[in-house]
Formats: sequence, structure tokens, C-alpha cells
Amino acid sequence: MRVRDLIDMLRRFPPEAVVRLCVSLPNRVIETHEVLWVGDYGGGPQINAMLDFRGFQVYVGCGLEQMVREVPAEPPVDLGKYRDPVEAARVRDFYVIHRGLNEPLAFPDFDYEHWIPPRTVSGEYNPIIAEILREKLLRE
Repeated sequence: MRVRDLIDMLRRFPPEAVVRLCVSLPNRVIETHEVLWVGDYGGGPQINAMLDFRGFQVYVGCGLEQMVREVPAEPPVDLGKYRDPVEAARVRDFYVIHRGLNEPLAFPDFDYEHWIPPRTVSGEYNPIIAEILREKLLRE
């Protein structure tokens, strides 16, 4: 818009009328401004208004990734070292099933109810697995 066009439009109004700048989106007024100032930044006059954040809602503390994926409730549990990766995966599945965790299983069709996990490579049961076995045997 040219300065003369703006001046011509403003001449239609009484000289004492308040001028407002309106910021809007389609079908909705976001805000209006009565405090305006004109600046020259080298390319001609520029009408300015300060943004008012009172009409906005700001949400802090939750990213989209946190809403899409479940945030793990606990850090990964050390279930010990086993002879091979398959055995270690089955021990982990055993732990997931018997603790009622909502995590994917490596071998979902395996019979973990009747299976007894092996000892670790050191020859002892992992304390967490031993506790699950104790609870299981006491129930039976």
C-alpha cells in the first residue's frame, strides 16, 4: 500500500477517531491494537504494533514424541549373561510376562508358564529371575 492511499482512506474518518490495527486469520480476529507506531527501516514507512500474548495458550512440558510413544517407566533391567542370545531373549520374555509389562516379546509363542529359565553363565540364578521363580513356586 502506498502512503497516499493510506492517507486518502484515513481522510474518510474524523480526525479524532481512534485507529486500530487488526490481526486476523480466515473467519477469526486474533487481536486488535490501538497502540501503533510508524517506523522507517530504510524501505519506507512501516506501521508497527506489539504482539499481545494474553489471547494465546502455551503448553509446556510435553513433546509429540512423548505422546506418540510410551515413556518407559523404569530403566532397563539387568537380567544377567546367558550362553546365547536366544536364551537371553527368552529370559527377558519370561521377566516381561511374569511382571506384567507391556513390552514386545522376542518369542511370543513360547510356553513361558511351564518353562524354567536357566542359570546365568556364572552358574547362579539372576536375583530378579530367582524372585519370580520363588513367587511362582509359592503360588503352585
